[in-house]
Amino acid sequence: MDELQQILENSKLTGKIIEDSLIHPVLQTTDYKPREVFSEISEMADIFFTTKRTTRMVGLAGLRGTGKTTLLWQIADYIYKNYTKNIYFFNIADLQNFDVGVKNIHRAFETYVVKSKLWSYKEPIVLLFDEIHEDPQWARALKVLSDDFRTSFILATGSSALLLQSTADLVTRMLIQHVYPLNFTEYLDITNLKLEHQFDKKEKLKEILFHSQNSNELYQGLLNIEKFANNYFSNINNLQDEILDYILYRNITRFSLLQVKTQINTLLIDLVRRVIYEDIPKMAKEINVHFSEKILRRIAASDEINLQTLSQSIGISQEKIIENLDILVKAELLNVLYPHGGIDSKINKAQKYFFMSPSIRKAILTPLIQTDADKSIYAKMLEDIVVLYLKRIFRDSNIISFSSEKGQRNPDLIIETLDNPIILEIGINKNTTKQISKSRIKYKYGIAVNSKIDKIELHNDIVIIPLKYFLLL
Repeated sequence: MDELQQILENSKLTGKIIEDSLIHPVLQTTDYKPREVFSEISEMADIFFTTKRTTRMVGLAGLRGTGKTTLLWQIADYIYKNYTKNIYFFNIADLQNFDVGVKNIHRAFETYVVKSKLWSYKEPIVLLFDEIHEDPQWARALKVLSDDFRTSFILATGSSALLLQSTADLVTRMLIQHVYPLNFTEYLDITNLKLEHQFDKKEKLKEILFHSQNSNELYQGLLNIEKFANNYFSNINNLQDEILDYILYRNITRFSLLQVKTQINTLLIDLVRRVIYEDIPKMAKEINVHFSEKILRRIAASDEINLQTLSQSIGISQEKIIENLDILVKAELLNVLYPHGGIDSKINKAQKYFFMSPSIRKAILTPLIQTDADKSIYAKMLEDIVVLYLKRIFRDSNIISFSSEKGQRNPDLIIETLDNPIILEIGINKNTTKQISKSRIKYKYGIAVNSKIDKIELHNDIVIIPLKYFLLL
């Protein structure tokens, strides 16, 4: 039998193959809740199989370990049970060991399945590509395959957003779906399988926090939803410990069930190095990745960096540092925010960097800190998690900025709205709201996310919200 024919036959999925692939390696069960992004992708599948009026190609992009491959199998299971059993799964990283890529798969379908040109095929077919970026010619080959295979619904995973966004060939054909680190409720779904209640007021909470007309409406809205939040939290033992574990160690899917914290730190450092030394060179060969770890260590200690000082200390030009930072953002190790103001402010002033996962900041700094209770580091990690949440909610990071005006109090974050912006402050056991109230920015209302308080409080035009409620978003 021809090698390509054998690969094709082995790639055709059965119910048993899908079931076996969905068994969680730690839980040893298939009875665990999918990530929230699953509903968005399954909806795309619904539209495709019922109307054909939707994007036919979806790219799952994100940091290593966030669960993209598991999501691929869950979608396969959903489609297999509801629409078609004509599904093929290809792990491109494995196939590259045999010098087989997307172009070879295209030829194999024409030769052994369609036995003609792909455009003549009439049956719905689903093609799943894991680690598509391992094929050096993936973008062009996938475009041609999609154009020719007109009845195909294609999902592909990649280790970085850049890899799935950096080609003009696919910009109008592939919808990029980001798979971020876990939010808190997803983490609880994985680690507390016997939760009796789910929190089903996320959209309402989002509307209250970011679309209220004023602070009084915001405060009353939060009070109305408080009982639902507390009912959800009543099912969770040691809630504060769960929050701490989630932020410090277990917000990346792959590590959410590991118990040994030193092991998690080691694996996180390995994840970072694999992104730097394996993924980034495939994306941007001109980048000198040997400086990336040094830059990440500087950002871990302080999210605002001085390019001139950093350039002198590590011995590369400011231009090279900017290029390195840009690729670290596109590889989804970092999130970047720009200063509040017009275009000139965003171009000329320093940017502020946050880790996509606060656990990565923690792992990088572990040799320098003595305990998990280091308040200065935990405060930075809280900022990481809040920025991650806002990025997931708003999708457009240009809506979120920070204030860096000299000679005045600056709140942590600014969220643009159609009216005046919302000011957001994040802190540990803060007893004042002066960072917001003393700001010169004319704001709609202020939100102070506090990691210690237990009750919602209203202070003039500022609402203080416990961190536990914010984490329900």
